Amino acid sequence: MEGLYHHQTGGCWRRTPQTPRAAAREWTPLRRAALAAADYMGDAPAVTFTQVLRHGAFRRLWIAQLVSQLGDWLALLALFSLVAFRRRGSPAAVSGIFVAFILPFALLGPAAGVLVDRWRPRTTMIGSDLVRAALAVLLAVAATLPQLYLLVFGLSAASAFFNPAQTVAIPLLVGREELLVANALGSQTMHLTKVVGPAMAGVLVAALGEKACFFVDAATFVFSAAMISTLTIHREERGAAPARSVLAELAQGLRFVAGHAAIVFVIVTTVAAILAAGLFDALIAIYVRDVLTAGSRAFGLLVSIVGAGTIAGAYLVGRFGQEVPRVRLVALGIVGCGIGILGIAVSARLEAALAASLVLGLAAAAVFVPSQTLLQEDTPPAMLGRVSATFTTTITVAQLVGILSAGRLAGWVGIRNLYYGVAAALFAVGLAGYAVARGGAGREVGAETTP
Repeated sequence: MEGLYHHQTGGCWRRTPQTPRAAAREWTPLRRAALAAADYMGDAPAVTFTQVLRHGAFRRLWIAQLVSQLGDWLALLALFSLVAFRRRGSPAAVSGIFVAFILPFALLGPAAGVLVDRWRPRTTMIGSDLVRAALAVLLAVAATLPQLYLLVFGLSAASAFFNPAQTVAIPLLVGREELLVANALGSQTMHLTKVVGPAMAGVLVAALGEKACFFVDAATFVFSAAMISTLTIHREERGAAPARSVLAELAQGLRFVAGHAAIVFVIVTTVAAILAAGLFDALIAIYVRDVLTAGSRAFGLLVSIVGAGTIAGAYLVGRFGQEVPRVRLVALGIVGCGIGILGIAVSARLEAALAASLVLGLAAAAVFVPSQTLLQEDTPPAMLGRVSATFTTTITVAQLVGILSAGRLAGWVGIRNLYYGVAAALFAVGLAGYAVARGGAGREVGAETTP
């Protein structure tokens, strides 16, 4: 009797009417190799950003993401303004906002991934948005610093559920061949809101105060929930599997990750990139001041150039990277990040540092966009929440390690020498990955895993 079976075609899990015997035939090594070759050597026209946005459901999810992320930046900048300027908080008080913001992703990410795999993506995203809307309103009436920290922690905890649910939803709303472009569009949106959001927050805080930003943020979450409520997202139910603990399902997800070389590679390389970014971000202001002997204007310009490069890089990856194996793109991106950081380290003039910063932004997009895409392609839908959350948790911990260790490492070896060391490590990881990709191991697909 014919039914719906999850099977892997060229690195992507799909729901297709097949008999069990036909599904089994998909898993012969020769069949997989032929399908993978067809994926990368086919004559299909390149997918465009306009084509992806023609999917009404994905377009509504993208608009919801754009609006809510803009609101996030309004609220975050308003929080820093409230604590640092209005309440004259200490450096420790201000840094506490960052800790409260990032810690839930490290602590709750793995468990959130398990629950996202159990729940419906649409329901999870709507619930997360409504919780965040309520917490954003409470920010406007919080009276003490611990209350602010607790609410920020709660906002990020809800985001720890929303983000993997969104990762699960995207492959169910667009075609496999459109995934890279869809993720590139998401990356562009995220970095664009990083540029526009702070500027809007400055104007809004000056005109109406911080509370106005919190209320606007709450409204953006309600808008996002309303948009997502219009989506129809079909994911095959997991069936009547025996009840398992969260730890057991988390362990199953970790075993899946460990058994897939391509996924392990993108996690390792992305961790290297995030660790390097943490070291870079924590020290770049001091580098501009002490090495380039420039001021805040130069610092702002350099950071903006990195963001602009990432937006442009996401477009270039989505437009021209569709026929390039994902692992190879990631490896080249890691090498490019090394080149960018090395260029900044050797720069004696601001103009050279700005050019290197553009390279760094372009290369960062070549790491993050195909990494996300490969996870979605090579992970069965019933496990994607866990794999995505594991990915996010790992890079969050790497970011914290980079930021917290940057000052001490720079005190030992100097900022410039530290940047040299970071660049050398990125070169080593990227070139090793590129060699693996050229040898073909980077696109190997493991055997089917029953969720």
